[in-house]
Amino acid sequence: MPEAISFPEKEEKILKFWKKNKIFEKSIEQRSENNPASFYDGPPFVTGVPHYGHLLGSIAKDIIPRYLAMKGKRVRRVWGWDCHGLPIENKVEQKLGLKDRRDIEKIGLLKFINECKDYVSQTSAEWNWYIDRIGRWVDMDNAYKTMDLTYMESVIWVFKKLYDQDLIYKGMRISLFCPRCSTPISNFEIAMDNSYQDREDTAVTLKFKIINQEFLNKYKLKKPCYLLAWTTTPWSCVSVMGLAVGEGFNYQIIETDEECYLIAKNAVEKTMTDLEYKIIGDLTGKEIAGLSYEHLFDYYNSQFTGFKTYSTSYVSQEEGTGIVTINGAFGDVDMDSSKKYNLPIIVNVDEEGKFTPEVKVCPGIYVKDAQKLIIDDLKERNLLFKEEKIIHSYPFCYRCETPLIYRAQDSWFISIEKLRQKLLDKNQDVHWVPKHFKEGRFSEGIKTAPDWCISRTRYWATAMPVWECQQCENREVFGSIADIEKRSGQKVKDLHRPFIDEIVFKCLKCDNEMKRVKEVLDCWLDSGSMPYAERHYPFENKEDFEKSFPADYISEYTGQVRAWFYVLHVLGVALFDSNCFKNVVVSGVIMGTDGRKMSKSFHNYPDPKGVLEKYGGDALRLYLMGSPTMSGQDMNISEEGIKEQVKKINLIYWNCYNYFKTFADFNAFDFKKELITSVDNLLDLWILSRANRFLKDFASYMDNYHIPESVRLVPEFLDDLSRWYIRRSRDRLRAGDKKALSTLYRVLILFTKTAAPLIPFLTEEIYKSLSDDKESVHLEDWPEFLEKLINSDLEEKMAIVRSISTQALAERAKMGIKIRQPLSELKIKDERIRHDQDFLNLIKEEVNVKEVIFDDNLKEELWLNPEIDKKLKQEGLLRELIRNIQQMRKLADLKPGDKITIGYSASEDDELAIEKDRPVILKETFAKSLEAVAKNSSGFDCQKEMDFDKGKLWLGIKKV
Repeated sequence: MPEAISFPEKEEKILKFWKKNKIFEKSIEQRSENNPASFYDGPPFVTGVPHYGHLLGSIAKDIIPRYLAMKGKRVRRVWGWDCHGLPIENKVEQKLGLKDRRDIEKIGLLKFINECKDYVSQTSAEWNWYIDRIGRWVDMDNAYKTMDLTYMESVIWVFKKLYDQDLIYKGMRISLFCPRCSTPISNFEIAMDNSYQDREDTAVTLKFKIINQEFLNKYKLKKPCYLLAWTTTPWSCVSVMGLAVGEGFNYQIIETDEECYLIAKNAVEKTMTDLEYKIIGDLTGKEIAGLSYEHLFDYYNSQFTGFKTYSTSYVSQEEGTGIVTINGAFGDVDMDSSKKYNLPIIVNVDEEGKFTPEVKVCPGIYVKDAQKLIIDDLKERNLLFKEEKIIHSYPFCYRCETPLIYRAQDSWFISIEKLRQKLLDKNQDVHWVPKHFKEGRFSEGIKTAPDWCISRTRYWATAMPVWECQQCENREVFGSIADIEKRSGQKVKDLHRPFIDEIVFKCLKCDNEMKRVKEVLDCWLDSGSMPYAERHYPFENKEDFEKSFPADYISEYTGQVRAWFYVLHVLGVALFDSNCFKNVVVSGVIMGTDGRKMSKSFHNYPDPKGVLEKYGGDALRLYLMGSPTMSGQDMNISEEGIKEQVKKINLIYWNCYNYFKTFADFNAFDFKKELITSVDNLLDLWILSRANRFLKDFASYMDNYHIPESVRLVPEFLDDLSRWYIRRSRDRLRAGDKKALSTLYRVLILFTKTAAPLIPFLTEEIYKSLSDDKESVHLEDWPEFLEKLINSDLEEKMAIVRSISTQALAERAKMGIKIRQPLSELKIKDERIRHDQDFLNLIKEEVNVKEVIFDDNLKEELWLNPEIDKKLKQEGLLRELIRNIQQMRKLADLKPGDKITIGYSASEDDELAIEKDRPVILKETFAKSLEAVAKNSSGFDCQKEMDFDKGKLWLGIKKV
């Protein structure tokens, strides 16, 4: 085999063959429409070029559909692009030099929307190159886009269906909010790529002056007494409407020289550090509930005067003072408490994260910037007890990396609470790989998920199909373009803003104007609607959709467990009372070579394009699919690991094929006419057993979506084939033994078909050379294993033979005796193959010994006799001579059938030894003549000098 074989070059030729002959299309069309297998592909954003994460996902999405297609399934595979949402808006803002929403509104919504359309219409051609080079079959020419009118119509149908089921409501809820993007962010968007970062922040302990005179008198408090409350968001203290204490906690009144404080007993020591104090009272949480206090700011005193403490169950003693603030506008639990105790919810932060005008200490200032002004003001008025720095995990916007805030907003939600139990129940019908995700991250996420905020106060997205009367608040929701047109009498050309905003009509109740609400839909509703919207269901393709739902298979990385997998599941259960997918494979995250996130600035990953051009798509497929990441674990990328696949799989597979082809051609073996299926040779029987077991196990793993386990079978089998079967069958294969050649052919064809979904390029190359049954190996049916050929006893005994041989060869190495030097005997203890002469003969051949003797009295497992007599030495010299001539044939680039003449120059004694073995030398080296000549004689194609028995031996060979 040529050393410089280029697998990437072969792959490029195969790609041309596939495209020219439409092999992908034929692989779908040849299967019955009545036997479909469905696969959902989460659409990537139209931004940038693919990275290893995309390639990992795409390869996983290719292997299973290829496998299912070979098993007779019709597997439709259509690419999709995620076109909406912040990722696209941010790219367009950067292009136009826009900083925030005000800049967008300055240039005009129409211009901005048109720019977004232009951006997503210019999808990178590089995606096609990468997808082709990894060997993925998918229809990119007819890709759907979430911005397509038909797609968006199905999305509004989803909204209307959920609304009609009373699963969508509008209300004031706490959501993560991005001040820069001016929109709420879903909790799962942040969890998806772990958008939490460790961040240094300021925590403060605030002083709320107790004004309850009865309490002050009871404990004879002459000094001012303060409730000490701890918070990590000092800016939010402006609108605190209550304080929460732990109902089961113990509290103490602490007296210092100037003031008194009320805090949890467990917090006294850490809070009063460096202060002299004494304890003057003990109370319970219930006893201090209802205490009145003076607000830190008087901005809202006219609206509310009952500032009090409330006994709750959620206050922690692990950090802080055992007293926390209640601010219904900026916290989930706070809002619940505010509603429970009828406290006002004051939203004094606008959609840019800036304080509204009534906050006189910092009006119009971004909350994080305003924090210092607020703290300085509190210090000046002696209302700050302590300021400290803390490190905590904080959420950032997944697109613009701005720190998020929790903020109350009037938004639209899908009620997860109403669906929660059904979501958990339907998850039981899903097969998860790895299985721990089922009851772990996915189920736990469902159990704690808040209601899904599906509205966004942005622009580039599917418009929310809701119109409200400007006078009487009458509301109408539409689920199709036809319904909107019928109600309004106007043509709907686009479901994007500002076009859809132009459609107005009269209210049926009060005759005033009805306008569409300002919100657009979360782009995750787009991607979650993919099973329906991609087919424009229910307006078209109803039968096709019903055949394909739920999906047989989906696959994405761990970040999608609480993102795309979650939204698919929510919508599937809500709309059809069904899980949306039957089988799901979760992959891990690919990190840089140094364990950090892959980044161009870190130079910590090999360029994906360079890797594909250097090693090929098959190598990358093998590396990624057999890696820990396909078991849901994270891993560091390794170029050496990719290179290793070429060495241990591609090259070995190619060498096995090449060895067969060489000697089949040399012996004019016609495998169509001369193929023999009945075999009796031990090695033939063994490799057929191993091949059928390999097929059986590979299919079993694939049927259960255990991709890495199936991949790991490949090098094990190729090792058996190349290093044992072919090596131990060389003489038979070279001699043209038709049973040996037939067996090797059958095994190569079986392996080629089995590995085709995993190694699509190289299997195609080899299949085209070995078979013309089909135009492509990928048009073949999946091979059936033959149980009758699987012989466990034979495999077990062969494993014993190989183990004994390996140990004996290790002993040879310790003794420094070359393998070509025969030895007289090997003694072994293992009785399991004592009476199997064929197995013993294999050990003799492999270890190069004359006898294998069983000895129960051995102290070790085996013993090798190192003594070499004259006869053994002569035989060893012969083998060494033949090996050197064979190497010279390779150096001269001779083919196996090429005849040669051999010239040699040696001492008189060595010449006698060589002439004695002349017949063997001529036969083994395909030589016509062997002649003694003068050293360094001319006219030879290759020559060399080597050590022999009595001195130096000069050799020369020439092709006849």
